[in-house]
Amino acid sequence: MKKTLAMLLCLVMLLSTVGAAAFAEGTYTPGTYVGEAEGMGKVIVTLTVDENGITGAQLDTSGETAAIGGAHDEEFIAQLMEKGAEIDGIAGASITSHAIRIAAGKALAQAVGAEGGEKTPVADGTYNAKAPSYGVMKEMELAVTFENNAITGIETVCAGSATQADEDEYSPIYKTVEDFLFPRIIEAQSLGVDNITGATVSSNAAKTIIAKIIDENGGNSDEWYTDIPKSDAVVELKDYDVIVVGLGASGMASYISAAENGATVFGMEAAAKVGGNGTNTAGPLGVNPPHQVENNGGEPYVDPDELFEAWMEYTDGDAKEEIVRLFIEESGQTLAWLADNWGFQFLPGMFAFYDYHGWPLWTMYMDKDNAYNNALTAAKAMNEKNDYVTELTAKSLILDEEGNVIGVEAEYYDGTVYKVYGDSVIIASGGYIGNAEMTQEYTGAVWHTKGMTQCDGFGIRECLRLGGALYNPDVAVEDHIAALDTIIRSDDYSNDDKSILTSLVQDLNYQLIDSKGESFDGNYNGLGISFNAWEAGANYYVLINEEEYNSIKENGLIAFIAPMFFGQGGSYEEGTPVSNLDEIMAMGQAFNDVFIADSLEDLGNQLGFEIKLDDVHGQTEGKIWAIKGAAYVYSTCGGMDVDTNINLLKEDGTPVENVYVVGNESLGTLNESNKAYVTYGGCAQGWSLTSGRLAGANAAAKFAG
Repeated sequence: MKKTLAMLLCLVMLLSTVGAAAFAEGTYTPGTYVGEAEGMGKVIVTLTVDENGITGAQLDTSGETAAIGGAHDEEFIAQLMEKGAEIDGIAGASITSHAIRIAAGKALAQAVGAEGGEKTPVADGTYNAKAPSYGVMKEMELAVTFENNAITGIETVCAGSATQADEDEYSPIYKTVEDFLFPRIIEAQSLGVDNITGATVSSNAAKTIIAKIIDENGGNSDEWYTDIPKSDAVVELKDYDVIVVGLGASGMASYISAAENGATVFGMEAAAKVGGNGTNTAGPLGVNPPHQVENNGGEPYVDPDELFEAWMEYTDGDAKEEIVRLFIEESGQTLAWLADNWGFQFLPGMFAFYDYHGWPLWTMYMDKDNAYNNALTAAKAMNEKNDYVTELTAKSLILDEEGNVIGVEAEYYDGTVYKVYGDSVIIASGGYIGNAEMTQEYTGAVWHTKGMTQCDGFGIRECLRLGGALYNPDVAVEDHIAALDTIIRSDDYSNDDKSILTSLVQDLNYQLIDSKGESFDGNYNGLGISFNAWEAGANYYVLINEEEYNSIKENGLIAFIAPMFFGQGGSYEEGTPVSNLDEIMAMGQAFNDVFIADSLEDLGNQLGFEIKLDDVHGQTEGKIWAIKGAAYVYSTCGGMDVDTNINLLKEDGTPVENVYVVGNESLGTLNESNKAYVTYGGCAQGWSLTSGRLAGANAAAKFAG
C-alpha cells in the first residue's frame, strides 16, 4: 500500500468500519470510490483500490463547521502511526471522526460490492440511550422503538437541557429535530438523511443515539447509513415583486414590510425554522421608541445629536455618517411599528446595556419566537401569491444576459431546485460566520459559534459577483460569551466538577495569554472576559502556577463564576477546598482543554507557539496548568456598502437599484474596521429590524404594482 498521509487517515477509519478481514487479497474491484457522510457538515472520502487493497485516498472535510473541518487531521494521523488500527477518538471532533468512518465505509463497501442488502436484525423493543448534544448540563436521551427490524418510533426523553438562557433559545431549535428529522429517519429507515440545517449538533446527537441502540441490540449501525436519493425536480416561480433571502430578524422585517406595502413576496430560509439569530438574541437597540418614551413621562431617553457624536467618535469616523443618522432616526420607529402593526411585545422601558454613558437604548423581546412566526404568517396572508419556504438554501443570484439580477436559485433539503424570479432581491443571509475561509480572511481566525452557522457568506459572495463594494468586512465578530474551547457535555463527569473548570477559564485572577503567547487583559470594562475574548484570537489561555494550583486544592477558588451561557449547573461555595482538582484537570486534559507543563518553554511546545512571558505571576520554576478558552460568537458584523435606501453600492458608488443588503451583511457601515461593534446594546439586532423595515418598504414602493 502507498501510505500517503491522507490515505493513512482514511485507512484507520476503514479498519474500524469493516474489520481487518475485509482486506484479504482479491477482495476489491479496482477503481476509485467515493463515500460521503454528514458530521457538522459534509465529509467526503475518496478511495482508490486495486484488487488487493487501497492504493490511494483523499479526505475532504472542508464542508465541516468552520472551527472543526480539517483541524484534527494530523492528530488522527499521529494516533494511527502510534497505535495502528486501535485509534482513539479526538476530543472535540468526535462527530467529524465518526463521519469520516462512515464515509470511508461507504466507499469501501462499493469496492467490495457490499452496498445495500439486508440489515442485521435489531431485536424488537423500545430502548433508551444518551449522547452529548447542545446542552451542557445533561446529555440528550431518546427512546427508540424497533419492530420487525424497522424503526417505528423516536421520542425525546431529555433534549439535553442547559442553563435557562440557553434553554430558552434551544427549545425551538430542538423542536425542528423532533418535527423533521425523526419522521424522516422513520420514513427512510436510514440514518443517512440530511441533518436539519440550524440544528446540526442535535441532529448528530440523535443519529449517534440511534446508532448506539442499534449496535447494542443485535444490529450493525453502519448498515443504516444508506444514502437517500436526491430529487432532480426543478420548480420555477415567477413574477414576484420582492424575493427575500434569509428569514432571520432582517429578513422577517423585510418580508412583512414589503407585504404590508403591497408587494408580492417570496422568502427562503436555509434553517428549518424562521428567526435565525434574531430569536437567539434578547432584544434590539432603539433610539427613543415612542411607546417607551410615553411610559417615561414623555421624556426622551437620549439626545440623538449627542449619541451621533459619540457613535462617530467611537468608530473614529470610520462608520458612514448618513447610515448612522438614518439608524438613530429610524430605530425607535421600528420598535413602534413592530408593536403597533405586527403584535411584537417589548419591555415598557429602555435600559442601558454595557455602555459607560449609561444611555438607555436597549429593550427586550417578549415571546419572540411566536412573534416572528405570527408576523410572517400574517404577511403571507396579505396576498395569495405570497409564500415562504424553510429548508430552502439560496445558491446563487440569477442574472440576465446584461448581468442584471432577475431572481434567486436555491435548493430544497430534498434536492429540488427552486428558480424564483422577481423584480428585486433583499439579501438577509446573516453574514459569514459559518464560512471558515471568509472568517480567516476578514477576521483573522476561525471561531466557535453560538449563532447559526448556515450564515455562510452567500450575500457577500453574490454581491461581490455583482461588483458590489465592501464596507468594513473585518469588523470584529459579535462576541458575548467565553467558555472552554471544548465544552464538556458528557454525563460521565459531574456538573460540579465541570463547573469548576468552567469557572477557572473565566477567572481573571490568574495570568491570561492570547493566541500569540502574549499577556492578555481579559477584563472588559470591569465586566469580565465574555465581551472581549475575541481580542485574544481564536483562543486564550488561563495560566495557573504551582503555588496558585495548590492554593485552590487547599483553600478553594478565589472566585466562583457561573456564566449566563454554557454554565454547567454545578454548585460550589467559595473558600471550599477543591481536593479533587487533579481529577478535574485530568478531565480537562481528556478534552484537550487543559495542558500541564514543567516550564513556559514546555507549555509553548505543547501549544505550538512561543510564550512571551518571563514568569507566571512571579513563578519562574515549577509546574504550570493552562486552561484553553475561546470566544463563542453569534455572527460577523461587516460586509457590503449600502446607501440610505439600503441598496447595494458598487465600487464606483452607483447603486444596484433592485438589490438591497440588510442586517449583518451591511452592519459594517455602522462600525469600524477591526474593532468591536458599538457598545450601546442590541446594535446588530436593531439594525437588522430597521434596515429590513426600510428595505422592504423601499422595494415595495419601487417595484410593486
